[in-house]
Amino acid sequence: MIDKRLYLKAAEGRIVRRQEDGELWPTEGDWAERSQFVRRRLKDGDLVEAQPPKPVKPAADEKK
Repeated sequence: MIDKRLYLKAAEGRIVRRQEDGELWPTEGDWAERSQFVRRRLKDGDLVEAQPPKPVKPAADEKK
């Protein structure tokens, strides 16, 4: 099964607006559905696949 979500960021020197709200794509990247818009941006080189940030582990509770 193909994952429907990709973690993407704008390619170097590119400015990409989100289709949904027109906001700029975050420089650190973001998750996106594999839509026609996203596939077209990937093909054109506007967006590139990126590594998602590692989840932050909650600090262990210290008991005194």
